[in-house]
Amino acid sequence: MKVLFVVWELDPLIKVGGLGDVAESLPRALGSLGVDIRIAIPFYKALKLGRSKKKLVSSFKVKYADKLEKVEVYEVAHPSSKLPVYLFKNRYLEDPKFPDTFAFFNEAIVIMLKENYLSWMPEIIHCNDVHAALIPLLLKEIKLPIKTMLTIHNLAYQGKTSLDVLTKICLEENKCQVANWEIESKKINFLLEGIVHADVITTVSPTYAKEILTEEYGAGLEEVLRAKEGRIFGVLNGIDDHRRESTHQAQIKYSNFLPEKYSWQEEKKLNKRRLQKKLGLKIDDSIPLFSFIGRFDPKQKGIDILHKMLRTIDLKNYEFVILGKGDLEWEERFQWLDTFYPKHVACEFLFSDVFANQMYAASDFVLVPSRFEPCGLIQMIAMSYGTLPIAHKTGGLIDSIKNGQNGFLFNNFSAEALRETVEKATYIWKHEKKQYQEMVENALSVDFSWDKSAKEYLALYEKLITDNY
Repeated sequence: MKVLFVVWELDPLIKVGGLGDVAESLPRALGSLGVDIRIAIPFYKALKLGRSKKKLVSSFKVKYADKLEKVEVYEVAHPSSKLPVYLFKNRYLEDPKFPDTFAFFNEAIVIMLKENYLSWMPEIIHCNDVHAALIPLLLKEIKLPIKTMLTIHNLAYQGKTSLDVLTKICLEENKCQVANWEIESKKINFLLEGIVHADVITTVSPTYAKEILTEEYGAGLEEVLRAKEGRIFGVLNGIDDHRRESTHQAQIKYSNFLPEKYSWQEEKKLNKRRLQKKLGLKIDDSIPLFSFIGRFDPKQKGIDILHKMLRTIDLKNYEFVILGKGDLEWEERFQWLDTFYPKHVACEFLFSDVFANQMYAASDFVLVPSRFEPCGLIQMIAMSYGTLPIAHKTGGLIDSIKNGQNGFLFNNFSAEALRETVEKATYIWKHEKKQYQEMVENALSVDFSWDKSAKEYLALYEKLITDNY
């Protein structure tokens, strides 16, 4: 089976968020199942190729904005999976600027396949998010018999832009069904086009696949999505096996030295003291340590209710470590807490995998108070470190956390519900040692590897090819 996996970021070549992790891990798992899967991304100036040897495999021209643009396609082996990665090079593809970068990228992929410039033809194109969402429409226009799957990683990012982009890719306005639907605003919605024209839609968790059909979570697209019922499937994301395998080593590195037979309780205690000392927190084993790792995005990540909770809870009984960046106004609000409560609140406004791993290893609990969460990897990674998640009951958090067994879920999206759950978790941590230990061991035993998810995707690929969608 031949699959082209089209995405805009790919760890470690370029990574901005969780999609970069997925783009590395899912194709690797599918490749191990015998799928001939290859990855396509733009050749950004910021790509980190290291010593990877690139080979020119195709060169052709694409008409865009009334000009013929030369496109070069290079092939490199992915540093870890060794899967083929195709890098599309052109001036429009040097920086991830919307809409031109991705409209041109989608057009270049379709032209390359139409003219067979690659000498390899996929049976399926697996499009990821808004950045590849025009491919299903463009394929239909040239009647190329390739099946398409569109994975929605976050419905909030839709790519609304001027209809001028249709002219640039030589597509008549009346060919675009959704353009007619949105004619008053004179905008095209990339993701909406992908939803309408893709053969199959997937989301990154089963619960999110159901949520996006509702007005609350549908982001204005629920009616269009409901028209695709029966072709929408939810597959829970995973995390790499090697992360679990390297967890102990990461903890040893962070703690300088830990004998191999140390228990997770002893590892957690030593890592916690190290982090407390590093951040200037009170070094005290009797104080629970909570972490938050994520974007400072008040529309999704729940930093508003987290901040409100921190202002109302008795901070002297807790320690909170906050890692992330984003909305500058919210960064300032959290900085105020860091300044006035330095022994109990520590904030680092940056993205750092190394520091995040230290936090996972040291913390007793991780907070995931998202308003909505298509999947979420934070809770999965935390559990692989024996750190219990406290999360809002939504999306993939429901699918990955069993309340009271390997983490805690709260129903109402509010600071009060978050605080009550934090207090409940703290009580169990302090006074119900046996229950806490069982919960941690349950968390450590959960299999979040990509094996199961990859098999589900493979089954969908097979159904897509054999069934007449």
